[in-house]
Amino acid sequence: MAVLVFFPLVRLHYGKQLVFSRKPGYYDSPFYLTILGGGKNTIHYTLDGSEPNMDDPVVDRKNPIYIEDATSRPNVYSLRTDTSTGFLTDLIDQYVPWDPASYTVPEYPVDKCTVIRASLFDDNGNCLDSVTGSYFVEFQEKEEYENIYTVSLVTSPENLFDHDTGIYVTGNIFEQFLTDSRDKETWAWCTWDANYFRRGHKWERAAHITLFDGRHRIVLDQNCGIRAKGAGSSGLLPRSFSCYAREEYNGSDYFDADIFQTDISSHKIVIFGGGQDNVFKAKDWLIHTLTQKLPFATMDFIPCALFLDGEYWGMYYISEDYDTEYINAHYQVAKDNIIMAKRGHAADILAEGAEEDHQIYDEMFDFLCNNDMKNQSCYRRACELIDMDSYIDYYATEIYIANTDWPHKNFALWRARENDGSRYGDTKWRWMLFDVNYSMPSGVANNLAYVLDVDAAFASLYQNENFRRQFARRLLTIGKEVFAPEKCNQLLDQYAQIMKQPLMASNKRFYMDEKSDEFDQYILDIKTFFEKRYDVVWNYLVQSMGEEWLSDNGIQK
Repeated sequence: MAVLVFFPLVRLHYGKQLVFSRKPGYYDSPFYLTILGGGKNTIHYTLDGSEPNMDDPVVDRKNPIYIEDATSRPNVYSLRTDTSTGFLTDLIDQYVPWDPASYTVPEYPVDKCTVIRASLFDDNGNCLDSVTGSYFVEFQEKEEYENIYTVSLVTSPENLFDHDTGIYVTGNIFEQFLTDSRDKETWAWCTWDANYFRRGHKWERAAHITLFDGRHRIVLDQNCGIRAKGAGSSGLLPRSFSCYAREEYNGSDYFDADIFQTDISSHKIVIFGGGQDNVFKAKDWLIHTLTQKLPFATMDFIPCALFLDGEYWGMYYISEDYDTEYINAHYQVAKDNIIMAKRGHAADILAEGAEEDHQIYDEMFDFLCNNDMKNQSCYRRACELIDMDSYIDYYATEIYIANTDWPHKNFALWRARENDGSRYGDTKWRWMLFDVNYSMPSGVANNLAYVLDVDAAFASLYQNENFRRQFARRLLTIGKEVFAPEKCNQLLDQYAQIMKQPLMASNKRFYMDEKSDEFDQYILDIKTFFEKRYDVVWNYLVQSMGEEWLSDNGIQK
């Protein structure tokens, strides 16, 4: 499992002139710290995540800074109630009483690390160098951090919490939303517009990320840019972040660590809060883990605890993100030869490629929808346009897990623009799994029939007997082998053993309720879903294709 994989230490990104007398990290007991270097210039420091200026305290090497367990210090950022509309119970009761929220601020001292930022200034006030360090002291008795990764994100507090420009608050955008003409009664509170829904480079903020593995060794330590991430889930806590390596922050467009063991450094990593599965967070991890060997793209998820400007911010995952770096690493197609399309809440988005590449996607989609796939020459052409094994296994997986937030959104696919002669550079479209946190519901209608009703391309291909035959066989094989109940149960038991205690701490942080019994029921519900699912899916096939047709084609339960 990903949580038990440890990576070697990598080179740390310290400044050219400044260095901490002790490296950032985990320490069993308090100690004194100073910042070295800089000659006769002056070093100023902060302890709240803000970037130092000349009004901040000066480092006095004769009186070093005492570093101890910071947990007993008063909560600051975790006490804010402007981080989600879920705190606005009066407005929720007024507009959407059918959609209650239960967020609360912690009534106890949350775990904290000491965050130190130091900057070197010359006599003219020019900043010559800066360093950032995160120190975790006396965490050895805190079992919820054993064998999981830790991420410390440090940024000036106004980058997160400023009313007008903060990326983590409801802010000015929400005030505008309250005064506009939209019917708030038709919106779930988590989708009410707010600062944290803003996207693009304008809403990226400078930060520092330090990543520790399960043995508390530093894997990554460098400056980066951060943005709030997510679609409808952006209104939920804990909220996801996208982290970007850029030359402007650290002299490189790549993170200096092979976090996911792909033999390539990433430009972007995601600190994923679980999306709509934000409380117990098993669904994306489980499905991506189980389907790793199927012919569509999946992501790695490494569980981690996040500290935001020194305060505990709950359980997350460090996850990959689909972009040209991902495709290049996994499929060895040149980054400038990649087209990737993605559909979220709105229209198709060309995620990677040139504007004219829209036509390549549109032509493929139009051909699938508007030609008679019972005609074998049309179907052969479809098989030239798309990797049919990837398509069928992807659709079989989504239907088997009953993803209710798909196929109208949450799908992605990619291809090489020009044939490069390699296995995956053949210009066929291939599919990419993501956002399955609305899957495995306790009750579900015939979602095969639903997909046939709403997905024109799938319905068109379904008219071809070869396609139906392969789809039915793969749907049942995936059910028997990939989602076999004993395999799912084993993974879920491992997940519960490793993650229950960390998630209880996370839920206490956001709900003042560890939700221990709810976690047990959640795991049981997923197990029950897979124990019953094969029979349910078989009935879908019988209803759609007929038992006689299935039998004539050698397809048996």
